[in-house]
Amino acid sequence: MADLAPADLTPGKRVHVKVTSTPTNASATKTLVRLLSKDPDVKRRNAKMADNRLANPKFSPRGGRWRVWESREPKKALVHGVVGEEATFVAGPGELADLGSVRKFVSVDAA
Repeated sequence: MADLAPADLTPGKRVHVKVTSTPTNASATKTLVRLLSKDPDVKRRNAKMADNRLANPKFSPRGGRWRVWESREPKKALVHGVVGEEATFVAGPGELADLGSVRKFVSVDAA
């Protein structure tokens, strides 16, 4: 598949994004993680992990005699924005702007 130019990308088009080089700054990494998290499989796994965290709360009586504190398990990151990670999703206007800002680090193909 050929790498799509920004002019070829229109809202509502299904795209396949693959990280090709390591981001040089933290904001680009965050943007890549946000884009890679749009993949339906990643969304499904995030939702399942969220349900598991809610189903198994951890309580501790550290607040005093009557107050019980809930210690929530932190979210585990499924995507990190490293070279080789890929995602397929329907790109809206916001995603297209994000893809434009990280175009140096990704290859974008039609899915």
